[in-house]
Amino acid sequence: MQGKALIPILSILLILQACFGATVILNSQSYEDIISAAIYSSYNNYSFVFALTPNQSVFISKYYTLNPDEPVIYIEGNRTVLPNMGAIIRDGGVRNLTIAAPASVQFWVADSFPKNEAIIVGGQYGHDALAVSSYAALKGAPLFFINNPSDAQAIALQINTLGYEKVIIYGPIAHQLPAEAADSLPNKRIIDTGSKYTNNIEIAADFLKEKPTEQVLLLSGKTFEKSMVDGSFPILLIGKSDVPVQLADFIKEKNLRSAIVFSDDSDILDGVNRLRSQAPALALFLKYGEGYRGLSQPLPLTVVQLPSPKIEIEVINLSYNVPSKIFELRIQNKGDAVAVDASASISSLGSARSSQVFIEPGAQTVLSIPFDATSAISSSQIPLAELTVRYGEDSAIMDNIQTIAYSGVPTSFYNDTSDVGLSSITYDEGRMAFVLNFEGYGWVEGTLGFNINDRPVVLRIPLTQIQGSGDVVVKYLLSEDERKFINGVDAGYFTRSGEREDILIHELRGQEAILLESPAGVSTPLDIGSAILYLIGIAVVLSAGVLTFGHLKAKGDTFE
Repeated sequence: MQGKALIPILSILLILQACFGATVILNSQSYEDIISAAIYSSYNNYSFVFALTPNQSVFISKYYTLNPDEPVIYIEGNRTVLPNMGAIIRDGGVRNLTIAAPASVQFWVADSFPKNEAIIVGGQYGHDALAVSSYAALKGAPLFFINNPSDAQAIALQINTLGYEKVIIYGPIAHQLPAEAADSLPNKRIIDTGSKYTNNIEIAADFLKEKPTEQVLLLSGKTFEKSMVDGSFPILLIGKSDVPVQLADFIKEKNLRSAIVFSDDSDILDGVNRLRSQAPALALFLKYGEGYRGLSQPLPLTVVQLPSPKIEIEVINLSYNVPSKIFELRIQNKGDAVAVDASASISSLGSARSSQVFIEPGAQTVLSIPFDATSAISSSQIPLAELTVRYGEDSAIMDNIQTIAYSGVPTSFYNDTSDVGLSSITYDEGRMAFVLNFEGYGWVEGTLGFNINDRPVVLRIPLTQIQGSGDVVVKYLLSEDERKFINGVDAGYFTRSGEREDILIHELRGQEAILLESPAGVSTPLDIGSAILYLIGIAVVLSAGVLTFGHLKAKGDTFE
């Protein structure tokens, strides 16, 4: 990054090994162990080192034996980088050495922390673990990684056994948890807005409430370096060429004046420059290496890749639907779930853009770009159309771009007569899910958005076939407080539908009030006014019953 940086205010941050109370040395290949140990070190004000290769492990082992009186805490995970690293440190004469080889590093860290707050993240979402790590280091809140929803019950049991007072469930893992596991957790708070960037801004705001500061770390969320976890500074995620629209406003609102970026943290230079154009008062500092006592030159940063989604699409073909007056762009998703939109332009007619859609892994779909291009048709073709496709793992930032010039775009006369409409939205407390009822015939998918407690949430409506009438279940965990407010909240929806599951030609946007549905046998608490009306209703019914009974008896009827 430093070789091509064009940032006007750019200083070099060289962090030397400080004389902390102790040094934590981690021997593990697991990114979960690395982040957990970094949180443990930052919370306790210890320095932290880890290695990615055996050679790095040997260097660290030898280096820390040069000062044998300094305290060292050696932690060994299940998948070690150098199997005999602990023995090398011990045999090197370190006199103040603590060795820990727990069955689980994250549980070992949790056991040593206060039992106030715990954080659950999805193991496959490395950016989520990193995004909450500074808050975790500040609060002494351990991370519990769930890699498979089937493991959730065991993790929930561990959290309850350790006696935590409250739990944050962070990111999309929140709506993947089984209901019984989620129900058993104490004082749940869910941070799952449908975007990793708005999730991140929410946890950064929590950090700043606890510890006001004027400096932040700007990170991609795709790599980890040991000083990225710091209980003194919150983390803000940015894209490689773009930034969330809310980020500059957040920086100004919180009076953040400086930010640190890391030289080997993916390729976020364009994103950093974009942010700086929106928040020009933000000073930037670059960390490009680290120094060790006795070495005259800084060493490169030790950077580990975090698990992140695979983003890969294939543009298959483009055609123009004459009856519907739309360009139809067929796309194949070859990676993880991806958000996509596209625009088409014709020099003589202008341009138009499609709606943003999500494509599930391995799925193929057709994007509709509304465009009256009939005047450009010649010999059943459109001679030239330029196409721009934007896509990304998150709907807030789609910073992957393909530009294609299509010549001889074929025309089609496909006519879709399907009709699918949304009739109601309920939140089913028993299933912990939104239930959307559709009527009509055809395939439908889309998004559902709402704002609860000043937090915007966007959820995906999975592709479903509707035959007459049918429900689409969108699993989403609401906290107890959120359930109190969800009844009657207006939700905005966007749906695509069609006769064929891969050609969803009809698009519909609208609003519908959410209704709360309690489990069978569980009554929803009544407010005072409702309770009075309820009691009056009972009295009226009883009175009517007595009068009717008396009237029937007067006619000489008998009852057995």
